[in-house]
Amino acid sequence: MKKILLVVIPFLIFGCNLYNTPSTIVERYLENYIKLSDEVITDLESKVSSEDLSNVNRELYKKVLERQYESLKYEIKDETIDKDNAEVLVNITVYDLFKAEYDSNIYMNENMNEFFNSNEEFDNDIYNKYRLNKMLNTIDRIDYDIIFKLKKVEGTWILETPNRDVLEKIHGLFNYKDYD
Repeated sequence: MKKILLVVIPFLIFGCNLYNTPSTIVERYLENYIKLSDEVITDLESKVSSEDLSNVNRELYKKVLERQYESLKYEIKDETIDKDNAEVLVNITVYDLFKAEYDSNIYMNENMNEFFNSNEEFDNDIYNKYRLNKMLNTIDRIDYDIIFKLKKVEGTWILETPNRDVLEKIHGLFNYKDYD
């Protein structure tokens, strides 16, 4: 019995440190997206409700983002620690929602009459439904390298709030055309 305790106790002491590395913190963060954690759902609903969309299109947009998050793929490429600061390089693969949105906009500009209502006026709801369906059904995927930054506070690694570019990459909405 004493031999078992000697083996288990070091594992408990050292095993806990396995969950407090920069890479595992980033993995947990990304897994929250994939598993649609309560926090992610709350943020998603906040994002969707802030958009100028009809109720039907809000539900469609919610499906777009849920699909995006659940299908997110990632690979930890590198971890660099410098005292109480760390960076974790991650390659993610997401649906290219930016391309779907961009292509939808081009299509709308070339086929404006398809988005007219019965009064022969442009109807943004009709266009949004088209755009969101294109986003929901896209099969195009894109890879991004992202650097997540962390700080060690009282012995625990804390992920810094990702900036807008990082969040747009996770959402698949990053405007990479501005960087060509």
